[in-house]
Amino acid sequence: MTTFKRLLSYFKYEPYRYGFGIFLSLLSASTSIYVPMIGKQMIDYVSDQITHNASVNFGFLMQKFGFFMLITLISSLCGYTSYLLLAYASNNVSKKLRDEAYGHMQKLPVSYFDDKPAGKISARIVNDVELLRTNFYLNFSNTVIIDILTVLAIYVALYWVSPQIGTGLLVLLPFFAIWQWIYVKLAAPINKRWRESVSELNSHTAEIVQGVSIVQLYHQQDNMQADFETTNQKWLDTRLKSIRLDATLSWDFSTFIKNLVMLAVLMYLGTQFVDGIMGFSIGTIYVIINYISRLFDPILELVRLMSTLQQALSGAKRVFELLDEPVEADSPQAIKFTEGHVLFNHVTFGYQPEKPILKDIHFSAAKGETIGLVGHTGSGKSSIINLLFRFYDPQKGQVLIDNQELADHNRESIREHMGIVLQEPYLFSGTVATNISMNDPKITDEMVQEAIEKVGGKSLIDKLPLGIHEPVVEKGQAFSSGERQLIAFARTLASDPKILILDEATSHIDTETEEIIQHAMEVVKEGRTTFIVAHRLSTIQNADQIIVLDHGEIKEQGTHDHLLNLGQRYAEMYQLQAKVSAN
Repeated sequence: MTTFKRLLSYFKYEPYRYGFGIFLSLLSASTSIYVPMIGKQMIDYVSDQITHNASVNFGFLMQKFGFFMLITLISSLCGYTSYLLLAYASNNVSKKLRDEAYGHMQKLPVSYFDDKPAGKISARIVNDVELLRTNFYLNFSNTVIIDILTVLAIYVALYWVSPQIGTGLLVLLPFFAIWQWIYVKLAAPINKRWRESVSELNSHTAEIVQGVSIVQLYHQQDNMQADFETTNQKWLDTRLKSIRLDATLSWDFSTFIKNLVMLAVLMYLGTQFVDGIMGFSIGTIYVIINYISRLFDPILELVRLMSTLQQALSGAKRVFELLDEPVEADSPQAIKFTEGHVLFNHVTFGYQPEKPILKDIHFSAAKGETIGLVGHTGSGKSSIINLLFRFYDPQKGQVLIDNQELADHNRESIREHMGIVLQEPYLFSGTVATNISMNDPKITDEMVQEAIEKVGGKSLIDKLPLGIHEPVVEKGQAFSSGERQLIAFARTLASDPKILILDEATSHIDTETEEIIQHAMEVVKEGRTTFIVAHRLSTIQNADQIIVLDHGEIKEQGTHDHLLNLGQRYAEMYQLQAKVSAN
């Protein structure tokens, strides 16, 4: 019920469209119920005239028929306009909810995404909100409300025509309530499993699309197909169960009850003879039969809509789970970069506090210095970078920039003065220019051109038909690894950060391209405090400090020559790489 109330709260964003749309729905339902009354008058008039051997006034009948058509037209127009208003409102509310979910997702801590498949997160924002649009905000505000109003109007009309029949049919209401309760009880777990299977299908598909080259390289197509078919079979099983439930409780059962009620009413009418004269006119019988027949149509629709409503509630729970994820507490105080001096002051950190990844890390980097971070996988290099960006805060110790503790300052202001080039740079759909400027209006095309030329990318731009305005699609797959790196370096140079992080920036490129990238690195590093995470030790030989990490601890620290002279871990790594290169 809490989820349902929360969904209802979003109606406040479109009060006028929803309010007027519901009013027109009420008007449409009322006029449609009144139409058979006009038919009753026409039938009773003709019957009465024939019974008394009087002539039928066709002018009177045509007048009534015209009124009949007018009311029908008004009902249809009200229903049409109501649908438009409610549909517009439902789409706007859904957009609001999707924007809210997307905006909230961007404020979540990086740790939230550590164990969440991208497909499942996107399914909540896209698929589940779309489900809410169609199955709740449109169906509930339009079909459900209209059906409920229609049922109420029919009961009122039946009571007005025949208090006995109207009152007698009230016994159906608790029956309908029990019917709905049983249906919801049975449908809820089916719909929950259905939404989970849809989410898994999204996750499977996204994973295959992102790793298609690996799948094909290792001949895993059959295994992946089998996994997908298993998940798809779960989806099919839930849909078949839902169909069987609908068929049982929505169609066959409702028709059976409808026929029983109709039989009972006709038997009651058959008892209403007094001295051989029927107690109800033919027109009244027509109205009663018409109303009873029409009573079951919206009820049947309401029962079937309970399934879609349950689906909507399942989707809503997933969307609200995302919205209820706590965002990171952040300080309103912006950090002020002056020199770009970095200090890790006896830092201990673990993604799980009881399992520290970094242990008592202590070092400093002055303005303009280059710090090399080396070590085996899992030694803590990436964790240092994560703390520097304040994706996480340490459990012990401090990370300071220009003597300001990062934990006390706004994350956005910290990252605003940092730049990063990854080993596999990410390019967004757009153009080369938008990937360099990142849509910052302060970065002009001239500045983009200058940045790409400074890092050695002039030849790249010259060969592109549209230059810096060349389209970039599919993560920049049309560009080589080296070209993507050059664009990433130009992006960093254009943003003019105080602190630069180069994360394995030359690990995926050939030797010839490495020379170009090394030039780009030197250009971008100039005047900036730079951290280089490197496997190729050749990229950090000129670093001011090289920090050798092992299991989260600093084992060695110094310049390239100093560490070689020590003859320990770094020297062993360097000699090993030299042998591999020579072979």
